[in-house]
Amino acid sequence: MSAKAPDTPPFLAPLAENLIALRATGNWSIAALAEQARVNPRMIRLMEQGQVNVSLNTVDKLARALGVTTGSLVGLRPVARQEGDAPIEELLAHKLVSARKALMLTQDTLGQRSGVSMYVIAHIERQARNPSLQTLAKLAASLDLSLEALLSK
Repeated sequence: MSAKAPDTPPFLAPLAENLIALRATGNWSIAALAEQARVNPRMIRLMEQGQVNVSLNTVDKLARALGVTTGSLVGLRPVARQEGDAPIEELLAHKLVSARKALMLTQDTLGQRSGVSMYVIAHIERQARNPSLQTLAKLAASLDLSLEALLSK
């Protein structure tokens, strides 16, 4: 098993811990998980060490391979994926728009609060961008949400 780096960003720590725990529970090697998820094994190793900021697409591939929801893979406790769950891009777009509008924020205002370009926000809301977890963590914090809540039903 990989040891998590002491300077792991807070938004990456749950992902690292959950990957390690789920691999151990399912008796998955890094190579087997990499093959199943179609993710580079080195990337998984770095994720387990909390040393790499990954895209939402990569996290979704791993979550699917492990049979858990994408949001829960970056959260406190992995939850089994259900048949018919919406694609993560669609779920994220809906949650981002809903949370932004609930706070009566424009894309520009959210961009100023989060440090994420309003153009990036617009692309995420149109499902035309594969954001990194770091970008999503900034947006979630600016919306008073956890990363898990932003990526969950």
